[in-house]
Amino acid sequence: ELMLVVVVVAGEMGLVPDDVLLGGGVLLGGSGVPPAPAARGGATLRFDARWPREPPSIRVEGLLSRPLVKSDRRPPASFYARLPRDEAGNLSAIDVLQHLHSFLVDPAVAMGADKADPDDMDAKRALNWIRDVKKVNQSRVDVINKYTAMALHPALFDAAAAPVEAWFAPEFWEAHTKGTPEAWREMLAEHVPGEVFSMPFLTDEFCDMLTEEIFAFYATGLPARRPNSMNNYGIILSDMGLEPFVDKLQALLQPLGRALFPGVGSAWDNHHCFIVRYRAGEDLGLDMHTDDSDVTFNLCLGLDFGGAGLQFCGTVGEADHRHHRYTYQHRKGNCVLHLGRKRHGADDITSGERINLILWNQSSTYRMSNEYRSPHYEREAAPPDAVCLSYTHDRDYGAFKKYTPGTESFRRQGWCPPPAAEYEGFKSDNAPDGPEGEAAQLVSRM
Repeated sequence: ELMLVVVVVAGEMGLVPDDVLLGGGVLLGGSGVPPAPAARGGATLRFDARWPREPPSIRVEGLLSRPLVKSDRRPPASFYARLPRDEAGNLSAIDVLQHLHSFLVDPAVAMGADKADPDDMDAKRALNWIRDVKKVNQSRVDVINKYTAMALHPALFDAAAAPVEAWFAPEFWEAHTKGTPEAWREMLAEHVPGEVFSMPFLTDEFCDMLTEEIFAFYATGLPARRPNSMNNYGIILSDMGLEPFVDKLQALLQPLGRALFPGVGSAWDNHHCFIVRYRAGEDLGLDMHTDDSDVTFNLCLGLDFGGAGLQFCGTVGEADHRHHRYTYQHRKGNCVLHLGRKRHGADDITSGERINLILWNQSSTYRMSNEYRSPHYEREAAPPDAVCLSYTHDRDYGAFKKYTPGTESFRRQGWCPPPAAEYEGFKSDNAPDGPEGEAAQLVSRM
């Protein structure tokens, strides 16, 4: 059984079909009781002026992988071709939702692959894809079911329960209750005008509760994916059954995103939320980077630690992209928020252990915009500040800092800045040493 949670978005004409029920989305299928995380599906449907002759644009969301869904999380063209139409050739929103629900529950049946000719190679590939994804999903569902049965704090996993006021800092809850842009801004500290903010978010007691749950999951030895290529000891919260909890956090924070970052922060419909852990013998810090996030919330859960400042530089594509702007010091229960395209990195921890919750918020609406798809990239105004250099991404890292045994493999792998954005006097370490390298530098400027 799958409950499909649908977010309906009006297109350029403000169009929403009459047969779609708005108000927190559409719940389709299931018993009407909020299901376990593994039984949830999600989608964003975008209607424009061509409706009902043309279907909405659909983006599939949620915890589980979906077979036959493209890398951009959209159904294939064959999905749209099988949508039912009336005698006039028009579509019905309810029929679209029913077809989408069937596609997510049993894609082989919905797409007719189960009845295809045995020699149809496309159908065979589709069935193999469905089988392989089912195995991966079952493994993830098994982990969630095992852990939620032994969870220390079941309230964290209750999909039906509303957020608990006692979990949140009084300042945050007051702003949330008032719900006005002015209330949100009064609560914030603004560190870089219009770009980097911080706020009290969770109480110390709730930080301890959440941290206790995270360490309990670590102790089980259950398998967990790492959140990204840069954090080796983190956990994706959805993988331990906390996707409904993250949904609630995102919903609470959406008005703040809308107030601070119109457009990019206005219509989140996807998230990636994970824990990062820093301590001796494991990850110590984090190289300069940007996030695959439209707006990022970075919350410190503790513990006792020294060092670990968060360095903020410019915004990718701007002339001061690699110039230092601010150093933020983490405090338990406090959250720093910024655009994902803001370059930042974590200083090495010098003592103790630090645990942070990172929430990446993404908007398919924003990601369809020209601003996202064709971003402007200015020529860099001057050489970078040393603190803003990235051994992972920068083509000139070696011109300012020495590679270490742990970072040497990244030499000549960088992309930043693009050749058209090089500052005057730029020298790349992507090119080999000697006359051959000097020639390559000249060619790059032609």
